[in-house]
Amino acid sequence: MGLGNFAPYFSGVMLIIIGVYGIVKSYWEWKSHDEPIKRLAFTLMVSFALFGIIGGITVFLTILVDPEFWALQAIVVTTGYLILAHESLSMLEKLRRPEKKHERKKVKCALPVAGIVKSREEAVTLLKAVDNYADLPLLVIGREHPDEWTNKTGIEPDDYIWLTRVEHKKAVSPSSLHVLSGKVIGFIRDNPGGVVYIEGIEYMLFYSDFKAVAKFLFAIRDAAMIESAHVLVLANEDTLTPEQMAILKKEFEEIDVEKILEKLMGPALFGAIPSRKRRDFNASAESSEEGSGAGEEKAEEARPLRREEKTEEGG
Repeated sequence: MGLGNFAPYFSGVMLIIIGVYGIVKSYWEWKSHDEPIKRLAFTLMVSFALFGIIGGITVFLTILVDPEFWALQAIVVTTGYLILAHESLSMLEKLRRPEKKHERKKVKCALPVAGIVKSREEAVTLLKAVDNYADLPLLVIGREHPDEWTNKTGIEPDDYIWLTRVEHKKAVSPSSLHVLSGKVIGFIRDNPGGVVYIEGIEYMLFYSDFKAVAKFLFAIRDAAMIESAHVLVLANEDTLTPEQMAILKKEFEEIDVEKILEKLMGPALFGAIPSRKRRDFNASAESSEEGSGAGEEKAEEARPLRREEKTEEGG
């Protein structure tokens, strides 16, 4: 048998190999992304199945069984081509005309690029103030169900990643740091100047060593620096060893919550709030710790102060 006779067999084998490889890669992208990339990844899986696997099988059927199978091969290839072409053109149109998001207030944020907060109460107080006075896009990574976190804190983030091994549309396994990193960096690139808040480092350490978790945090910090975004990490001596804290502090700044509140709210407005109310500025912080609604009432008391200050300046 001449070399030319092996060419059809080689072609069929290569089509099947490429099809299997493409389906596997597309599947992992489908798991790692949200819409519209998720839809494109699914379309690629279907196309690779048609072009590669079924197309390769029809090559063998045409050679070994009946030459008339070329018609099936033509139908499969044409169908796969039409599906892929249609979805690709639709995706390009969406990228060219992105959905309009509501305009956010253009306020310079006082947050550092990378910061450490030592208690959840301080973190929620800070996030509430950022939401009220800077209105920046917010991604939260936490151990609680998204709805439970929002109910406890009184903050509704733009996106939420639930660190869990259960199946959920917002879930990412704590052992899949590469998937988590891809989602966070994607959010940062899509929302320059946004805020990423991370809880649950201790949970990640159950599944990965500190070196891997630190690399994950440093990669996010670098992405935030490029896009002028902000990364806040909940970490303290109860979560990490002194040596681990020392490593993080080389890359992440310890946050003084009161100083940032003063910068966000302005000295005049911040000074008008009694020291007791400064500590309790965010009701959600107390609510998240005690399960009561008292903190939220205090946060509502702080909002009228901002409106009154603006009235005085305008008058």
